[in-house]
Amino acid sequence: MDSAYASASSPTQQNNQLGDAFLEIAPISSTALPSPSWDVFINHCGIDVKYTIATTIHNTLTRAGLRVFLDRKSLQVGDVIPTKIQDAMSTASLHVAIFSSNYARSPWCLAELSFILKTGTRIIPLFFHVDPSDLRRVDQGKGIYADAFIQHENKGRYTSEKLQEWKMALQIVSFHSGCVVNNN
Repeated sequence: MDSAYASASSPTQQNNQLGDAFLEIAPISSTALPSPSWDVFINHCGIDVKYTIATTIHNTLTRAGLRVFLDRKSLQVGDVIPTKIQDAMSTASLHVAIFSSNYARSPWCLAELSFILKTGTRIIPLFFHVDPSDLRRVDQGKGIYADAFIQHENKGRYTSEKLQEWKMALQIVSFHSGCVVNNN
């Protein structure tokens, strides 16, 4: 996948190629599964990828006939956001977690990831300009994700147990087979 992404001539073409390649590695048929509310839930950090790769994956999988939850496309006026998102995570057959540079700075992203792992359903990680080792090295105090956890600890808004739960979730998913996307 890295070579297809790197050989594209424009960011739009890169995103389209990545979306098509993602469809190939995430085969799922909405007719072959029980009927959950959603086939796929996309966990992501909005400021990094909402309008790029997250939307590309959403659009590609939707064109393939899947019901894909992406907050900006799936939430409606009047929805209770935490409830709607938790329902979508609970009923999705597949979860895509897009790890990007600011992902670990978002308590929302980390809480979603922890919840997703507790559902026991399939999760495909996409490491977008992030190395999987960044997720593993949080406890060692190394890498951009470790820096994010230092900020969480300094703010004091979350218990040490909650922070440890989030670190463990990152470590677990870092060993899942997925995709690494970068500029190289």
